[in-house]
Amino acid sequence: MVAHVSDDSPVMPVEVIVDVLKAIADPTRFQILHAVSSRERRVSQLAKQTGTHVAAISQHLAKLRAAGLVIVRREGRRIYYRAAHPHIGVLLAEAGLLTGYINGLITPPAPTTATDAITGAARPAAAAGVRRPGWALADATLRLARP
Repeated sequence: MVAHVSDDSPVMPVEVIVDVLKAIADPTRFQILHAVSSRERRVSQLAKQTGTHVAAISQHLAKLRAAGLVIVRREGRRIYYRAAHPHIGVLLAEAGLLTGYINGLITPPAPTTATDAITGAARPAAAAGVRRPGWALADATLRLARP
C-alpha cells in the first residue's frame, strides 16, 4: 500500500514499514533471512543452521512470506526459499552496523571532506569510497568483519 503526495513522490505508510521490521525482529527469523539472503535454502537446511525444529522454521517462513520478505521456488517435491529482494541482506547488514555504532563496538567512519562534482555538497562517507566494516552471522551471533 503506497500513498502518494501532491508532487507524485511515493510515500510509504509508517505502519507498513513497522510491520516489515516486526517480521524481522524475531531472532530465528533474522537468522533465516540472513541465510536466505545469500542463497536459496530448504527448510531442513535452515533448521540445521539455526538449531530449530523443522516445524518451527516452517512457521517462521510463513510469517516471512506473509511480510513479502521471502519467496519460494519449487523443484519437484523440494521447496527452496530465498530473500525476496537483494536489499534484505543490505538491511540486515546495516542493522548490524547501526547496533555496533550504538553499542560502541565500532567507531563510525570520520565524515568525509569529498564534495559532489555537480552540487558541490559534501558526500557521505559511503559515497566517497570509505570502506565500512561489515557483519557476519555465526552461531546466532553477529560478528564484526573488518574491511
